[in-house]
Amino acid sequence: MYLIGHITTTHGIHGELKVNSLSDFERFKPGKTVYIEQDNDFIPFIIESVRPHQQRLLVKFLNMDNINDVLVYKGMNLFSKEKPDETLEADEYLYEDLIGKKVLRENDEVVGVVTSMIEVPQGHLLEVKKTDNKRVMIPFVSAFIVDIDDERIIIKPIEGLL
Repeated sequence: MYLIGHITTTHGIHGELKVNSLSDFERFKPGKTVYIEQDNDFIPFIIESVRPHQQRLLVKFLNMDNINDVLVYKGMNLFSKEKPDETLEADEYLYEDLIGKKVLRENDEVVGVVTSMIEVPQGHLLEVKKTDNKRVMIPFVSAFIVDIDDERIIIKPIEGLL
């Protein structure tokens, strides 16, 4: 399963959900099946409609026509079984591939581990849980990201970033 989104809240009374998309690929289209993890099981939902709304998506599932049908899913993650069929460029990564990677400074000092990717209007942020259990956000841009390999991400932080 591939993490593709996070349900933040409901919208209106007709069963729409506000979703933060965690995918740069076209995962949210009418007719596609997405999954919500609940009690260690993945429940399938067919997307009926999708529309943009204030840096989020408003997603409505088939046969979920009332706010009471979808309230229980607030705060949950959305998944897809489909691996993106788009070819990645040399500097592109799947969110799932970055989560769990060690983050190190250029001198090999361990900073922490990537816990999530956050999309903001300016781009993307790596959320990193540091070795002291504090969380920091590192802009996912070449000014801070030196190298990414199969096991780690090397960063060049500026003063005050960490």
